[in-house]
Amino acid sequence: MCQLTVVVPPELADGYRLAGVRAEEADSAAAAALVLHRITAASDQPGGVIAVHHPYLRELDNSWRRKLAQPDSFLIVSLPEGLLRGTEPASKGESLRDMLARAAGYEFTFDPGGSPG
Repeated sequence: MCQLTVVVPPELADGYRLAGVRAEEADSAAAAALVLHRITAASDQPGGVIAVHHPYLRELDNSWRRKLAQPDSFLIVSLPEGLLRGTEPASKGESLRDMLARAAGYEFTFDPGGSPG
């Protein structure tokens, strides 16, 4: 089973946990890099999706960007700040589902009453 983990500021983590998502807290881009290192180093078989708070992902250095681009790495996506704050998405018409589809090469569907399809 593919696991979703989010790396978000502490004030947002409990909301994700209430929704049943594994949430890792980070209060800065540097803290997010440490969390990403811990998650990726702890698994010898990547296979999950890690969604990172957009401002944190944007601030990661180039060595992290190269590592995350490796085909054997986890699928790392950005959580647009607007989706977290209840405002408009970061890019007009762009949603987390759209970003996952673009990153993975196929569209994910989420059925609240059933299993992911």
